Amino acid sequence: MSLIPDLSRRHFLAGTGLAALGVSVGAPFVHAQSLRPVSFRLNYVANAGHAPYYVGVKKGFYKEAGFDVAIAPGTGSNDTVKLVGAGNDMFGVAVADAVLVGRGRGVPVVSTAVLLQQSPNVLASLTAKNITKPEDLLGKKVGMSSRSTVFAFWKAFVKETKLDESKIQFSDLGATASSPVLIAGTIDATITLATNEIVALREDGVKLNTLDLGEYGVRSYGQTLFANDSLAKKDPALVHAFTRATLKAWEFTMANVPEAIAILKESVAETEVKKEIAKWAEITPRTKALKGDVAFGSQTAEGWASTYATFSSAGLIDTAFDPASIMAKPA
Repeated sequence: MSLIPDLSRRHFLAGTGLAALGVSVGAPFVHAQSLRPVSFRLNYVANAGHAPYYVGVKKGFYKEAGFDVAIAPGTGSNDTVKLVGAGNDMFGVAVADAVLVGRGRGVPVVSTAVLLQQSPNVLASLTAKNITKPEDLLGKKVGMSSRSTVFAFWKAFVKETKLDESKIQFSDLGATASSPVLIAGTIDATITLATNEIVALREDGVKLNTLDLGEYGVRSYGQTLFANDSLAKKDPALVHAFTRATLKAWEFTMANVPEAIAILKESVAETEVKKEIAKWAEITPRTKALKGDVAFGSQTAEGWASTYATFSSAGLIDTAFDPASIMAKPA
């Protein structure tokens, strides 16, 4: 199996488009015997947002770049960051907050591209609770784990909306998944992923209201492609090529979602095609910035600084560092 992208200097940090990078869809394949093995770790069991990596394998985008990529499932973004930082895997995909928090704890990883310019975290509630604006949370019960990065989003949301937190009951769910507790009515609201849980629940007939945290001033990058820091320093050309090919696979997926999900199902038999296709209606818009025109895959020092501030203010960055240093240097 193969998976790996290839990104140019400007697309790598400032962003330009793939066409400007001279990416040719008809580029000749590299002979199989010259392919370099690459290990890539997902942040969870493969679902809609992971389809591009399987597309990269199936369509030969990674092969064109000279790679034979082994894709492995993950058990959460934090674990994926640790595995890549320890050198168990060369590359990984994870939410930006996990990459930042990991760096703050001394895990040697660097971001090579930002796949989602906007965090997919939203405040969710059953429509029966009639929570349609921040003030509706007063007198209600909000639940999530206080030990997760999702809690940082909650604290940032409270701060940005100037809510009186003393008038909101907080339930620490610990390791308990929030969706079943929400559906049961034990809590009135939680923060979860618009690109995954929200779509899945709605496809199952659950009626929900959501508040997009980004629209209330909570700024954070979403999914991030990242690499082991030592690898990025030792072989920046490899990292550059991997990133560029992955962005190419993502762009193909966004233009051909049904085909991409069909490819995913070939490798992940339990894929629910209708549900996974529906998730891309939430994923694709978040590849663009909330404001302004930003090239796909680009990352900036300012963007990382905003993301860093969200988690630093919640006390999740153990050791302070320059957020700009999390960006891999171009080849």
